[in-house]
Amino acid sequence: ASLFVLYTIFDYDASVGTSLRDPQDFRDITARALAEKNNPSPLLLLPEIPNKKTDEPTAWDIRLNERYYHELDGNGSTSTSRHLEQGHDQDEFTTICLCPKCGSSSFYTKLYEVTHHTSVTYGYDKTKWLWRLQSPEWKNIDTRGKTNWSRFSSEKSLVLIRDPKKRLLSSWKSKVQCNADAVDTFDARRILPELLDLAGFSHEIFSYYTDNKGLKTPCLDLSTFLLVMFQIHLQGKEGLVNDHMRPQHLICFLHVGPEEWGVVTTIDDDGLTCKLEKMLGVESAIKNGGIGNSSSGGDGDVFDCHDVEKMGKEHTTGKLSEYTTMTEVDEAILNAITRAEYEILGPYLD
Repeated sequence: ASLFVLYTIFDYDASVGTSLRDPQDFRDITARALAEKNNPSPLLLLPEIPNKKTDEPTAWDIRLNERYYHELDGNGSTSTSRHLEQGHDQDEFTTICLCPKCGSSSFYTKLYEVTHHTSVTYGYDKTKWLWRLQSPEWKNIDTRGKTNWSRFSSEKSLVLIRDPKKRLLSSWKSKVQCNADAVDTFDARRILPELLDLAGFSHEIFSYYTDNKGLKTPCLDLSTFLLVMFQIHLQGKEGLVNDHMRPQHLICFLHVGPEEWGVVTTIDDDGLTCKLEKMLGVESAIKNGGIGNSSSGGDGDVFDCHDVEKMGKEHTTGKLSEYTTMTEVDEAILNAITRAEYEILGPYLD
C-alpha cells in the first residue's frame, strides 16, 4: 500500500495513520482534523489501483469540406472562390475542445446547424452521434484528432470552459445523484463502478434506485461523491476519471495552456456562434462582414462578435449556496479538488 497525505486541504505534516476502506471513516477523520486544526492531518493507507488510460483525443481539428461548398453553390449561394477571396483558406483547420458539462450539447447542436444548413432536434437517445465528430452524420466537415501542437499558437482555435465547482456539481446532478428523473442512468451504471474502483472503495457503499426501465442503478449522495473524488485526487489519478469529472486542465489544456488558445470562452458567451462561424468561414459569417484571420490576439475580426443571441441556455446548476446539504467538510474537499483548475482558468472565468 502507498501513503498519501491530506495536504490538499490542510498544509500540515501528517503523523496519524489509519486504514481507510469506508467513506465514513474518511468523513470522521477529516471532520476531526477540521475541528482540531492545530493538529496534524491523518495519513491514509490506500491500496494500489491499476491505472486506466484512454486513447481518445482531447481536441479536434475541423474544417468545412467540399460537400459544404457544393451545397452552397447548388443553392445559388456564395461560390467556393469567393470564400477564398474573403481570406478563408479552405484547407485550414480550426481546433476545438469542449469538456463534458461545459455546454458541449448546445455547442455541437449549433455546430451542426451552421455547417449542415439544417437544425437538429436534440434528444440524447436519437442524437448520440452528435458528440462523435467522425460519425457519418457529420458529412459536411472533415475532422481529425489533434496530435500536432508544435505550431498551435498560430492556428485558429476555440475552447469552452466552465466554473470548476459548478461543473463538478453538475456532473453529480446528472450522473451520480439518487434521482431517477434527473440522472442519465445508462451513464451512471457505466461510470460509477469505475469511479469507485479507481478510488479503492468497496461497491458496498452504493445506494441504489430502480430506473424507468426497471434496472437497478447505483448512486451516491453528494458528500460521499466528494469523498470518492478526493480519494482519487489524493492518489494522483484525477486524470484517469471519466471526462465528466476530470479536471479541465487535464482535458483541453493537457498539451498547451489557455494563453495559447485563440478563443477561451463559455457557452454563455453572447458572441460564441459568430466567433465559431467566422473561424470556420461559413456563409452567414461572410454575409455579416467577412472572415477574420486572427486566431490569438491579431487584428482580424474573429473577436468582433457582440450582442448576438446566445448559443446555449444558462446552466441550471445555480449558485453554490443552493447546495444547503453541503457540510464544512464537503466545502473544504470541493475547494481542494478544484484548486488547480482555478489557478489555471481563473483569469478566463467571468
